Amino acid sequence: MKCASKNIRFCPDVILGFHNNRSGAMLVLIAIMMSLFLVSLVFTVDVAYMQLVRTELRVSADASAKAGMEALTRTESTSAGIAAAKNLVQLNEAAGQQIQITNNDIQFGRTEVNNDGTWTFLPNEQPYSAIQVTVSMTEDSPNPTVPLFFGRILGHSDFTPKQTAVAANLVQEIILCLDRSHSMCFDESGDNWAYPSGTPDFPTGYITPPNPVGSRWAALDGAIQRFVATVDLLQIQPDVGVVTWGSDIVLSSYWYPYAGHSTPATIVEVPLGQNLGSINSAIASKYNDIMMGGTNMSAGIDQSVTLLTDSSTNALAQKTIILMSDGQWNTGRDPIEAAQDAADANIVIHTISFLAAADQYTMQQVASITGGRSYVAPDAETLENVFEELAKMLPVVLID
Repeated sequence: MKCASKNIRFCPDVILGFHNNRSGAMLVLIAIMMSLFLVSLVFTVDVAYMQLVRTELRVSADASAKAGMEALTRTESTSAGIAAAKNLVQLNEAAGQQIQITNNDIQFGRTEVNNDGTWTFLPNEQPYSAIQVTVSMTEDSPNPTVPLFFGRILGHSDFTPKQTAVAANLVQEIILCLDRSHSMCFDESGDNWAYPSGTPDFPTGYITPPNPVGSRWAALDGAIQRFVATVDLLQIQPDVGVVTWGSDIVLSSYWYPYAGHSTPATIVEVPLGQNLGSINSAIASKYNDIMMGGTNMSAGIDQSVTLLTDSSTNALAQKTIILMSDGQWNTGRDPIEAAQDAADANIVIHTISFLAAADQYTMQQVASITGGRSYVAPDAETLENVFEELAKMLPVVLID
């Protein structure tokens, strides 16, 4: 029936139509709100649940990797490492399920430090110094997928999380390979034959121990003290040894008349496994010794490699040489050849060139060949900072 009234307020049909239109609009609005509510449920319930499961898996992976690395380090057996990793992970749960892993979820390898200070896991590279454990709840894993509460409404009924953890070897064996050629008695100016104030003139200066104030050896002494103090604060302390090197002084040597006795090119000042305090004592003892001879850098590297590869060392330890020199090699074989031998033995060499006169090119090559870093220390303060940085950088536990 058409309304004859010109005032729609009194037209029943118009009023009814307006009411029906409002009702339809409200139904659409309610439907939209319900959809938003369901989406909100997905995010507030399912997303939170997914994050919880991820965290549980991460804890399981971390614990398993640490257990596997501890067993590998202690026994030097990959079978023991696998067994420990698998046994530990079964003590954990995720999404209410006991977690399991297979042998394929465990990889051994070693770690490598990047230029930005981060670490990279290198799978299958020996000697093994790291373990990677992957824990997953996927269709192809021994663990079931994770059913979601409301995700199926949006077409996602299951969640398939995966977490990976890498634990590196806790054992570090380090040799401080230090230049003790005669130039270490010079001052810090970088000039040859320039001695600190109070050092006798030639030829008496040849047979005078390094000055405890102002000599290059004194600068090295301060840097080693900083290194030892930093290592002493570490929760897990490495084994540190000290090798000093110069050149062989024998009866036919130019230096022999001044020294009055023979001196080998290399001296093991502190064997691996000694307490840290003995390092500072060994460095300080050189203030009572005459330093003579040239710069046989390769002899120092070779002696350090011999110590690190001895049968008494830990075969799975991360082995490192910190090579410091203030000059340029002038006797012995090419240090590049010695560095290659170190690399073949999986030994990393970090190099420190002290003062501008040092042979930075050779030092950079030695570090590059072995996967180490090359530092330049133009003064005593920088030298201390470099040794402190190395002391902090070397230890690593979980790297991923």
